[in-house]
Amino acid sequence: MFLLIFIFGVPEFSSKISFFPDGYFNPPPFFSLFFDEVLPLIYFRITDTLITIGCFFVFIGFFTKVSGIILAFLCIINYGFIYSTGKIDHSFIIWFTLFMMSFTGWGKTFSLDNIVNNTEKIKIQEWPISLIAMGLGFSFFTSGLIKLISGWLEFSESMVRAFYLRNYYIQQKQDYLARFFEHFNFDLFWESGDWFTVIFEIGFLLVVFRPVLFRFFTLLANFFHGMVMLMFNISFHFLPVYLLFWTPIIPSEKIKQLSSIFDELKLNKFKLISVLAFILLIYILHLSTINNINLALKDLFLLIAFLLSIYILIKKPKLSFINTLDKKGKNIIEFDGVCNLCNGFIQFVIKRDKGAYFKFAPLQVIHPGEKDYETIILRQKSDTFDKSTAFLEIVRKLDGLWPYLYLLVLVPKFCRDSIYSIIARNRYLWFGKKDICMVPTPELKNRFIE
Repeated sequence: MFLLIFIFGVPEFSSKISFFPDGYFNPPPFFSLFFDEVLPLIYFRITDTLITIGCFFVFIGFFTKVSGIILAFLCIINYGFIYSTGKIDHSFIIWFTLFMMSFTGWGKTFSLDNIVNNTEKIKIQEWPISLIAMGLGFSFFTSGLIKLISGWLEFSESMVRAFYLRNYYIQQKQDYLARFFEHFNFDLFWESGDWFTVIFEIGFLLVVFRPVLFRFFTLLANFFHGMVMLMFNISFHFLPVYLLFWTPIIPSEKIKQLSSIFDELKLNKFKLISVLAFILLIYILHLSTINNINLALKDLFLLIAFLLSIYILIKKPKLSFINTLDKKGKNIIEFDGVCNLCNGFIQFVIKRDKGAYFKFAPLQVIHPGEKDYETIILRQKSDTFDKSTAFLEIVRKLDGLWPYLYLLVLVPKFCRDSIYSIIARNRYLWFGKKDICMVPTPELKNRFIE
């Protein structure tokens, strides 16, 4: 909510409606269709006041659920009237997200409700987050599908290039890096842009039911939005929505630190009132200046998110693929201890497992007497994986660029496992074997289970 208010601003509709063209009313299919004309200006002034109060209440977590529902509802309705001129932006997604978040149990902790109201009985709900993910995935999918069936992937010309030229010459959008691309005629760049756009947008719906991959796609989305802003001067400000899917990987230590600070505020009423007064003062000052800096702040924040996404994609891809269930030392890799290929893979993992997520155990030690050791096994606290899935679950936790191999999880399992089984059956013939199981060095002995 902080990002929504202090970076993206508190919506103000009355000033926009005052410049609304007389006699023109062509609303999109939403609540505004129930009206024959734009509502009187006094309505928008009243709702602007309610929205201003609602934003502050949601920010401090006061009557969080009711405030969130009313705030989102008013914004969605009022944007319907604003859009009746024919110009539609994507702010609906932001307010739809706020509406759904109001049903998650928002306000249970780290809120004023937690201090003055009884939040013990509030249950945390996950279904609204799933619905938000579905909404995002479907929105991107429909956009990509339209591009696909309209010929974006034809090799005769680049649609990204054509779209850029239209923006640059007809709409005169020539800020940021747009001028740099005016005479940039590297065909492979523009054709790659066509393919990336379509695959990325359609793929968003395919990963909705895989939280790890969905988080990775939100990272790609930040990169995509940044490039669109720099090249086309079109801004998409969805970062508050994307951040919802990154909060699960916040270290538990940070949550505990925040809890201790919050508990101290609960016990010290003077500090609590002082903090609330300070937040209210900053909020009022923000309202008086935001109209002058709002657009610049939005684009600056989008640029920062774009640069951060590039950093993670290149230097820290593991962050995208980490799961909330991943605990250091809680993942045991069982492997064929005499297989050269398996031993080589274990050495490979050890060098790139700087977080020490894995421990290791030869199958001959864990399951003595068996003859079939044709699969690597990954055992976690609540799950067991084998064959290609085990391999992919392992590489997503490694340092470097190796976590990108986890994208192969989108390949049907029977296809992946068929290839894995062919290699496993021929591993001794192709790579050889040892007479005894791998013996760990003294410094690695604590990583092996005997």
